[in-house]
Amino acid sequence: MNEILHANIFFVIASVATVLFCVFVCFILYHAYKIVRSLRRIVERIEEGSEVIADDVAFVRNFMRGGVARILGLFGASPRARSRKGKAAESVDTQDDE
Repeated sequence: MNEILHANIFFVIASVATVLFCVFVCFILYHAYKIVRSLRRIVERIEEGSEVIADDVAFVRNFMRGGVARILGLFGASPRARSRKGKAAESVDTQDDE
């Protein structure tokens, strides 16, 4: 066989391999795009859920603060008065130590 025939066979095989490789890469990229799109939807749902959870936690925190103040109010002491008394007593103790 002459050299031109060898070169032509090589270029045909190389061309077919290149086309098949490009089709394979496009197939992989298409599936990777679908996966990324699904992940994006999942992340958006998680973000929405975390905002709802943060709102719920803030509500519970405020409810508990108000509930504790009401319970302590039944016993005749407010949480602020109790903490002020404690701070005043601590400052008197530290002044006595000096």
